[in-house]
Amino acid sequence: MTTSGLGKEALNTRNLEMDRASLEQRMETLRHEEPSNQVPLVIPVGVDLDAPDEYKVPEIDGAELTAQKLKAIMAEHGAVIIRGMFPQALMRPMTATIDGVLEACGSHRKVKANLVSEFFNPPKNLSSVMPNGIADLAALRLFSKIGGSALSVESSSVAEMLLQFFEEQGLKDLITQYLGEPPCLSVKKWVLRRSELPMEEAGWHQDGAFMGTEINTLNLWIPLTRCGGDTGAPGMDLIPQRLNKISSADGAAFDWAVSDEEASQGSEYAPSVAPVFEVGDAFFFDHFYLHRTQFRPDIDKQRYAIETWFFGSTTFPKSQVPIAW
Repeated sequence: MTTSGLGKEALNTRNLEMDRASLEQRMETLRHEEPSNQVPLVIPVGVDLDAPDEYKVPEIDGAELTAQKLKAIMAEHGAVIIRGMFPQALMRPMTATIDGVLEACGSHRKVKANLVSEFFNPPKNLSSVMPNGIADLAALRLFSKIGGSALSVESSSVAEMLLQFFEEQGLKDLITQYLGEPPCLSVKKWVLRRSELPMEEAGWHQDGAFMGTEINTLNLWIPLTRCGGDTGAPGMDLIPQRLNKISSADGAAFDWAVSDEEASQGSEYAPSVAPVFEVGDAFFFDHFYLHRTQFRPDIDKQRYAIETWFFGSTTFPKSQVPIAW
């Protein structure tokens, strides 16, 4: 089956029970697997890196993207923007899909009664695969709701539709070649986002601070709204350099964060940047990359995005609840 896009029309053609059963099996496949430390790391830990000629966020056209080029850029810079990676016409309808999932997840009645729809049909084993069961899921749902986001797996049909779309766009092959093994995803780190207004200042962080460092990762952040820079919609504030260790949390509000003073004024970091993203762009970065949701006082527009962390299928962080692909 070929997807016509990521909107309501494509979602309405899906079989909800088949999607739910498929996602349940993806989680069961890795439920009892433990990560290995025998696979070489794509991003080395604790190795001194040569400074690049220029600190920047590299940009290439989607037509130029290969696994070899992705590896070379990530090795030097830790991140890359792929311009025009996805057709805008296919991506724009996803905003209405995200609205539907957020509305369904925001309805306590629907969630408590587990009322199934195309926007809310979580796998039946969702709470049982969590390290601490239903308590973890409840906390995760509350955290997501406060931040204006939802787990992709809240709708098995949305999750399966996205996996199908990613595979049709060549992402599964690309990421397999990059990681050196088949990829998996994560229940906790696969998120549908719609920024909340007014904006609150988010903390600088590296995802490796709470996921671990002995892992192979690639994060794919897809903007569904023109954002960043002076657009009025929040993009990403970025420290444009590759890091290979977890930065100090001294002075930060959380032990997994980096203080604003450290990120903005620390002598070991390049000056932050906030590039403009267009609908259909893709932004890749790894678990050492220092970033935050863009913050400035004049942000007044909502931004939609999809964030998907991919892990090596043998080096995943168990605490993030792996999903086989």
